[in-house]
Amino acid sequence: MQLKQAIQIFCRSCIVAVLVLQVTACGFHLRGYTSPLSLSIPSTSLIFGDNLADVSLKNALKDKFSLLAVTVDTESALDSKSGVQKPSILVQNIRLQNFQLRGVLTEVRMVMSADVTYYTQQHDKIVSKTNTIQVQHSYQYDQANVNTENTQAEKIQNWLYDALAERIADQYVALTLPKAS
Repeated sequence: MQLKQAIQIFCRSCIVAVLVLQVTACGFHLRGYTSPLSLSIPSTSLIFGDNLADVSLKNALKDKFSLLAVTVDTESALDSKSGVQKPSILVQNIRLQNFQLRGVLTEVRMVMSADVTYYTQQHDKIVSKTNTIQVQHSYQYDQANVNTENTQAEKIQNWLYDALAERIADQYVALTLPKAS
């Protein structure tokens, strides 16, 4: 009886292993594309202001791009030789809004948004696209606590910078992918 169970387990394991090997070699790619996609994004300039919100978002965006293996160009968005616009991201008007619903527990909704202009290279020319991106997070705050400091707000603000940077990076990668023919 135990031998029969051991043989069944061995056979199932072999079948699963064969199926896994076949799936990885199937050559999966998206419909409309002739080959699997490869991410080849040129170096990108980040254009931000100098205030604290801009610096915080720029650092978060640099971290996201480093995970995607996208090189960030710290120089101007214009090519120094030809004066032509290079691929870049312009972030302006970063706003943080707090909405509070007061009661026994205060419910706080923090909303961060920014106006983002992407300059991407499509068929050897620079194309611009502007979007307003928004992220939000809600939490509850008990003012009846002995500790009256609202420590969650700072943590959530940092989370919002990361979430906004992730959305910007995702949209930029999506805009730089080759268009299906």
